[in-house]
Amino acid sequence: MRIVSLVPHTTRLMDMGKVVLSVPPSGLVARVEVLEAKAEESDLDGTIVPVMRTRFGRVTGLPDAKPGTFHIVSGLVLDYAIDRADLPVPARLVRSEGRVIGCQAFAWASVCVYNN
Repeated sequence: MRIVSLVPHTTRLMDMGKVVLSVPPSGLVARVEVLEAKAEESDLDGTIVPVMRTRFGRVTGLPDAKPGTFHIVSGLVLDYAIDRADLPVPARLVRSEGRVIGCQAFAWASVCVYNN
């Protein structure tokens, strides 16, 4: 099975604090378009700030599915590409000093595959 990362950082699968799989970014990044429009302005403690209406659009940067290949994506991309079965997202995140340094599993929609 081939794994291609469509996120802009290295994805590390960890077990017992050790990296067992490291997937570098491929250079391609799958994203969901963000469509913004100014809805109004609001006064927050004397400062006028714009309030935006945000909607999500289409998924960009996502290659066609290939047999035998998984494409690591963000959770938002997975949410908007629900027809795809080849899109794992990092799950059971591992943190150090509050920063994500890896994951203990990958998730496909509501199904999670654990590293034993």
